[in-house]
Amino acid sequence: MNLLLVLLLLQSLPLPPRYAMENPAAVSAVPKKLKNDYDKLWARFTVGKDDARVLTDFDRLLKRQKSFDAAVLVQAYIHLYERNGPEAANKLEQALAINPNNRIAIYYLAELAFARGDYARASDLYAKLLAVHNTRSDLETKRQKALLLATDNLLRSADRAEQENRLANAEDLYGQALLIAPNEPTFHERLAQLLGKEKKWDEALAQYRRQLELGGQREDTEKNIAEALMNLGRTEEAREVLDRLRKQGSLDESLEAKVNELEDLGRWGNDIGSFREIKEADSLTREQLAAVIVRYFPQVTDFRQHPQIVTDIEDSWARVEIQTVVGIGLIDPLPNHTFEPATPISRGQFALLLSRMISLLSISPNSAPPIPLTDVVPSTTLYSEIQLVVGHGLMSLDDGGNFNLNGNVSGKEAVSAVEHLLALSHRKDA
Repeated sequence: MNLLLVLLLLQSLPLPPRYAMENPAAVSAVPKKLKNDYDKLWARFTVGKDDARVLTDFDRLLKRQKSFDAAVLVQAYIHLYERNGPEAANKLEQALAINPNNRIAIYYLAELAFARGDYARASDLYAKLLAVHNTRSDLETKRQKALLLATDNLLRSADRAEQENRLANAEDLYGQALLIAPNEPTFHERLAQLLGKEKKWDEALAQYRRQLELGGQREDTEKNIAEALMNLGRTEEAREVLDRLRKQGSLDESLEAKVNELEDLGRWGNDIGSFREIKEADSLTREQLAAVIVRYFPQVTDFRQHPQIVTDIEDSWARVEIQTVVGIGLIDPLPNHTFEPATPISRGQFALLLSRMISLLSISPNSAPPIPLTDVVPSTTLYSEIQLVVGHGLMSLDDGGNFNLNGNVSGKEAVSAVEHLLALSHRKDA
């Protein structure tokens, strides 16, 4: 730093008249054997007419008592009035080394740091001063201003680096800002967004969660967390976040679509084309239903199975799934040992399967009163099963209150019911 700049910086450092300067003896003990000499030198300093000799005489005192921080501080004062910033800082550091809690040394070091634009150092020193001397009302304001300026410089540099695609450099600068202000949620957010650009989703997720912890619940942060989870392949956790956002009325439909697509790919893999056909089907077939159940609830393959002879499934693309659902009793084969894979499933049969899944998954029955059904009476064979699935909201009635036992089930309706059942099972497990 050139001399002119040092002088300009020091001119911005306000100093009171010498007589108004705080006597360092107020914060540092003066040895009795040196008190008279010290008091005389202090009086000579306040007059300000013989600084060179005062400095020399204080050097003599320091030879007699090396750990005499009050003497060092008066020397620092003289250098401050002489606009000799480097030497003043050197003396202040010496005083601080002797007494780490010397509030005068800390204060003027903070002021010098601020004057030369070292705002991070100034912020640290003001914070240290507040810890040892919190009676001055202006210190917190000074600390906050220094903190703001320190982080502003770093954030501006980080933003510029990011725009120039120097992402590693930007990441380092955001990290420095967080070292200065580790509890500032917006800094965590900006770093997280950068990490997302770099596809560092684990680190981005940690930063978004820290932002949420510090800043409280925010919809945009929750959406960012869901996106990070999605990109990590943790779709179930992403789904939980999206469900929470939906309840709050702030769901991001595009993000949900991405999570849905990722979940579908995870369940169906190379058979994703078959799933899309299922969702578009006007009438769900028995083989399609078998496939849907096993793909959404792969744990059913672990249940004890009772193999049965089924004669017409060799050419079905869902042969393995059909064997599973028949073996555990979710869908019954026909009396002639056929399954009829391409036959549409009726609403009554679908309700029966869903009721069996509710039992298999140990989901508690709905405790609400029975729902009035226009076309299903208590004596109907599937009355209790239909009440169970309608009570859980898995299937609905038409405008006339009819269930339509023999009606067809669309693919969209079936997938919606199964996803709802999956959500019920997750809530039960939680």
